[in-house]
Amino acid sequence: MKRIPRPVLRALEALAQSPINTSALAMAEGQDFAHDTLYRALNQPLASFFELSLELCKAMGGLDRGYLILDDVLIQRYRSGKLGLKKARDTSTGAWVFGLSLVVLGWTDGKRRIPLAFLPYFGEEESKLDLALALLEWAKEAGFRPEGVLFDAWYAARQVLEWLHVHGWSFVTRLRSNRVLDGVQLRRHGGTRWVKAGRLRGLTFAVGVLKRGGKFYGTDRERWWGVGMREIYRLRQAIEEIFRGLQQELGWTGHRHWRRARLLAHLALGLVAYGLIECQRERLKLSFYQCRRRLIAGKLSLDLSPLLPVQVEAA
Repeated sequence: MKRIPRPVLRALEALAQSPINTSALAMAEGQDFAHDTLYRALNQPLASFFELSLELCKAMGGLDRGYLILDDVLIQRYRSGKLGLKKARDTSTGAWVFGLSLVVLGWTDGKRRIPLAFLPYFGEEESKLDLALALLEWAKEAGFRPEGVLFDAWYAARQVLEWLHVHGWSFVTRLRSNRVLDGVQLRRHGGTRWVKAGRLRGLTFAVGVLKRGGKFYGTDRERWWGVGMREIYRLRQAIEEIFRGLQQELGWTGHRHWRRARLLAHLALGLVAYGLIECQRERLKLSFYQCRRRLIAGKLSLDLSPLLPVQVEAA
């Protein structure tokens, strides 16, 4: 792990404690340093922020326990601008908007959650599935041995499922009703509540499929071939909580950056700030939002001690 530049620590404090954190100028308001310090923080390589999130997850013992979650989120902008953004469909409203899609990897043990890393999708060469596989490769190289990987039906593609099976990582996923199990689409299998084991079309291994409430869930781990599969899948909700916190509290909406590298660094700072707040709120027995409000009010200072094992550079 390389040393952390001091401007990055300053930026994390400002991001976590500022009520308005959409720009370096707004974040520097009321701080004892100039906004130029924050701009220097945004010049760091993207991977360096992900290393910090990884350190926070390690501090929680997250490499050998818990679940990894794959999902994507749309960061909206009012126009394409210099970022060269394309229009994408907002799944919450159905409208087509200018936006930057991020494929995000998070971690949870059911009680705590850490956003780990993301890769941007600009609608150019790589697909979202390619980015998802790259994030899984990153997690494998980082030493993760998760109890399972959770994702919705979009990421339940053959290449993702085969990668997980080959590397011995179990998964729980939603499945679309038109997926074919043993030669028959799931929606054409009789009954309203059932569990069946078989071969999904295109896969080289067996999966268990659960139908409940008109929804289908799948896993490759035999001991999860039952109603417990749905309970495990519900842990995927942690990524939605992460997105909500990042968007409402940590500068993932309303940002004012028009350079891709600087925008991505700003978003990556949010990942690390979220992880630090999560560590702090757990120790204080607070919710994420209670901790954030106390940081804004000056009743708390952001605790950087989980990153203390990482040396700090003077500049």
